[in-house]
Amino acid sequence: MQSAVIFLGAGKPFQGDEHAALRSASGHTRVIDWLLHATTSRMSDVHFVGGYKIDSIKRRYPDFNYYINADWQVTQSAYSFLQVDLTDKNRSLASYSDILFRRSLVDAMAESQADVSVAVDSHWRTRYAGRTRSDLQRCEKVCLYGDSVTRLGPDIPSSLASAEFVGCVHFGPRAIQYLQEFRTDLQQRFQKGHLSDLVEALRCQGMNVQAVDVQGDWAELNEPQDLAHFVLGTKAQTLRRLRRMVRLSRIEDQVSFTVAQWREIPDSLIGTIQQSFPDQRLVIRSSALSEDGFVNSNAGAYISLLNIDGDNANHLRESIEHVINSYSDTNPENQVLVQPMLEKVLASGVVFTRSLSSGAPYYIVNYDDISGSTESITSGTSQDHKTLMIRRNASIQSANIPDRLQGLLPALREIESLLGYDSLDVEFAITANGGLHILQVRPIAVDHSKWDGSDEDIMARLDSARDLFKKLQQPAPFIAGQRALFGIMPDWNPAEIIGTKPTPLSVSLYRHLIMDETWATQRAEYGYRDVRPQPLLTSFAGHPYVDIRASFNSFVPKSIDEALAGRLVEFYLAWLERNPHLHDKVEFDVVPTCFALDFERWHERLTQEGGFSSQEVEQLRAALREISANAIKRNSNDLAVIEELERRFEQLAATPMAPLEKVWTLLLDCRRYGALPFAHLARSAFVAVTLLRSAVSTGALTEAEMEDFLGSIRTVSHMLTHDAHDCARNEMSWDVFVHKYGHLRPGTYDINSLSYRADPDRYLKPIVESAKALPAPLMANGALWHQARERFTGALAEQGIVCEVDELELFLRQAIEGREYGKFAFTRNLSLALDILVEWAEPLGVSREDLAYIDIQTLLALRTETLDIEETGKKLLLKAQQGKSTHEQIQVIELPPLLCTEEDFNVFLYPATQPNFVGTGRVRGACVDLSQSKGEQNLAGKIALIPQADPGYDWLFGRQIAGLITMYGGANSHMAIRAAEFGLPAALGVGETEYRALASAHTLELDASNRMIRVIR
Repeated sequence: MQSAVIFLGAGKPFQGDEHAALRSASGHTRVIDWLLHATTSRMSDVHFVGGYKIDSIKRRYPDFNYYINADWQVTQSAYSFLQVDLTDKNRSLASYSDILFRRSLVDAMAESQADVSVAVDSHWRTRYAGRTRSDLQRCEKVCLYGDSVTRLGPDIPSSLASAEFVGCVHFGPRAIQYLQEFRTDLQQRFQKGHLSDLVEALRCQGMNVQAVDVQGDWAELNEPQDLAHFVLGTKAQTLRRLRRMVRLSRIEDQVSFTVAQWREIPDSLIGTIQQSFPDQRLVIRSSALSEDGFVNSNAGAYISLLNIDGDNANHLRESIEHVINSYSDTNPENQVLVQPMLEKVLASGVVFTRSLSSGAPYYIVNYDDISGSTESITSGTSQDHKTLMIRRNASIQSANIPDRLQGLLPALREIESLLGYDSLDVEFAITANGGLHILQVRPIAVDHSKWDGSDEDIMARLDSARDLFKKLQQPAPFIAGQRALFGIMPDWNPAEIIGTKPTPLSVSLYRHLIMDETWATQRAEYGYRDVRPQPLLTSFAGHPYVDIRASFNSFVPKSIDEALAGRLVEFYLAWLERNPHLHDKVEFDVVPTCFALDFERWHERLTQEGGFSSQEVEQLRAALREISANAIKRNSNDLAVIEELERRFEQLAATPMAPLEKVWTLLLDCRRYGALPFAHLARSAFVAVTLLRSAVSTGALTEAEMEDFLGSIRTVSHMLTHDAHDCARNEMSWDVFVHKYGHLRPGTYDINSLSYRADPDRYLKPIVESAKALPAPLMANGALWHQARERFTGALAEQGIVCEVDELELFLRQAIEGREYGKFAFTRNLSLALDILVEWAEPLGVSREDLAYIDIQTLLALRTETLDIEETGKKLLLKAQQGKSTHEQIQVIELPPLLCTEEDFNVFLYPATQPNFVGTGRVRGACVDLSQSKGEQNLAGKIALIPQADPGYDWLFGRQIAGLITMYGGANSHMAIRAAEFGLPAALGVGETEYRALASAHTLELDASNRMIRVIR
């Protein structure tokens, strides 16, 4: 008598034109191959019942016994099973051909003494996330009493069912005899019956039906995550299962065991380890059941030990005990994994095959190719980690993928194919001898269901952005240069002011006030090339970028001839492309925009690196010197325009007007009387600071003398601190204090960022409360500066900038103080305009949040429309919904800080950003990420982290912070000036990657003098 396995494959195709049994279960292994591996050790004959595409199975597996179910389209699995002639068989295993299970299940069923044993899954409700109610109702179910089956079938209410029928049944001798005896009658009865219905009929005939519970350890092919659940287990299980499948990477051999086995036979296991890995250094890794799951990863929660001497049995024993003792529970089924230690590591890291927060379609590779460690990224100890962003449909041959990582993308895609799952966390290492090694594969344990965007939408936006970039490479009128680069930090650095993914209202206001025309008008009036009507800001997939070619053109003095201007712009662009880490320092290290005492460094670079003649460089020096000399004489006129803005504001604010008309007028005044003179003052402030710094670098001033002068500057920030002190002592009323500073807001252009006036208890009151316990702030006496200023003036005179000592000091003060005053003044118009918009929209049913998703042009266009309130509200809400939907997609799109080629939209490496350090102090303290914190907290003595170096964060300086770190912000940003005034150690513009790493720390050391930030814990 013989046993047989019967595969039931007569149903509908899995997808398209593919037969389910031929679907790839594990890369190069088909489903039917997996089933054969699991079953044939127990079963002698293989039978296949087919209808759909049966010839495709026959061609690949000619040794099977085939039965044709010609009625496969209208019959079910029970009828297919009953086609098989089981004469001379005393046992048979029947299985659906579109499921996967392990050999251990077949062994357990074959050893059962029951008439029928049935594979069931008691984890059926939670086997994969997101299982729907209709799916639970549709599946074949089982009721149990202990191990005994009391009912089977798809008609069982899900509320009564104990488990799901897996689709695998073992029939013993008694059942086989019955099935053969009544085969014809059963075929008629079960034409529409499922396999579970047939087993239920046998149970009703009095046969003993027992359940074998797989506890979720199986897969069916109608749910892709099921296959991933099936393969992905503990760390050790996953690596063992994948090892025989992967071809494009390596997984090292392993010895793994449970805690229970270790407690029972430790000596034997040590012997096995030493025999498996003789004379090798080893890695002892945790492989707990609570690690690497679909819901919780516990990544890094338990200890793994490296470089263990495998020949030292005592050391090996101690290391294993150390790993086991790190587990959070005492479950004896927790495992330990032992593998050989990798040598000659060239790079290592972690890849998320989708973005961690939203599941957006990117491979995010965090790696270290410096230290030679396999755990520097996972342990957070890397001092030079890099982040490579790869959109999921990028070419494996992308020129932007570093050479050492060329094999990574094909290997990742192979693993995804093996698992039928693409939301993975993969640890890897690349060695000189062995190539790419996979150290761990786990699911990303983050719920991405809240984001309802599609990969196709993201890819379409990226493609459109890439097409726009290509289009903008064409020549532009009044612009020299053969190609265009774009950056988020050069010039009017939008990343610092409105962020990298601003709302439509924010970016449209920034365009309207600054980036469309004001910026170019200021440059032309200041003595540079007139590049109008070229806008400075371009949005790629909703990310605002500065047109660097236009910016560099606008920094060429107007007296420079066209040919030389074109060559200079081309050289500047090429230098930045070769040195992308300078993207936030272009005016210091890429383009000379004004004269400085250390201009010789530019002369050397331009002649030696750029091929310019000395005469051409001298022409540039003279032109920039003229611009700087003229700057010394213009501050008074620019400040007078700001004073006119303030006078007009008081009159405008007091005049009754239609809301949108007042908004339009406020913004018009803001641009004409505020933004333009502010831009002039900001340029003059840059000239002033550049002259001071160049004096230090050439020895005309000492660092202390320069800091003494900067400490004597009285800007808005100092004025705020002094007024808070007066308010604390009732020398200034609270109402006056709030009125004076209430228009400030942390996000200057962000309507969702409440003004200080709207939330004074958060922004202003703590400053006053802090001032009560402190003496009045003292200004630097300027003694060091007073002794040095004539020396400084003389050094400038020697270089051709001749002025009086008092005239020079007045320029320095007016420029630096005036820039802050100009911003303080013109943002009053902007802030009031935003407040009026909120008040105007409220009766329309349009909230503050809704307004953020509507651009300013759409809002101002309503000035001339005659819609009623209801129609206006509906129109705005529709526009807001469209803007919000687009913005949500934009939030998950990743682009580099510098766009140089079309391929940068597919693959890019975040540049190794060098922070702009301010001051010479060193501070150690707890850190707080204010982009994530909610509610009030004590900031005294803490290092504050903020995303942007926006002056709206002025309130920080009244909260006794010990240091400041920003994600974005240049060396000459507003916050740099403020930090210098207060003598506050700061690191501005650390970049996204470094910011995330620092924000996750508890305690930092910020050493501005040594240009270093160190994580303490």
